Amino acid sequence: AGDGTQLARDVVAGGIDAITFTSSSTVRHFVDIVGREAATSGRFAAAAIGPVTAEAARELGIQVAIEAREYTVPGLVEALVRYFGEEGSGKRDG
Repeated sequence: AGDGTQLARDVVAGGIDAITFTSSSTVRHFVDIVGREAATSGRFAAAAIGPVTAEAARELGIQVAIEAREYTVPGLVEALVRYFGEEGSGKRDG
């Protein structure tokens, strides 16, 4: 396990399309690992499993681009597919 330095670099460089958050604690741990600057860089699509997790991310300065309609992992995957599949959304077209 590293200290998060490489992950932070990848985030800031735009090398990560999306980061998924399945709980408020995963949001906090992500910020702890990569630092606030990388976490709030807006260089990735933040995906939250539901409104509580999305609010925790916003409170820490993370822009939430994706929020699952159904608060489950399959619901989160569906939201990611919708986001990246819509023309003009997301970074990747396929």
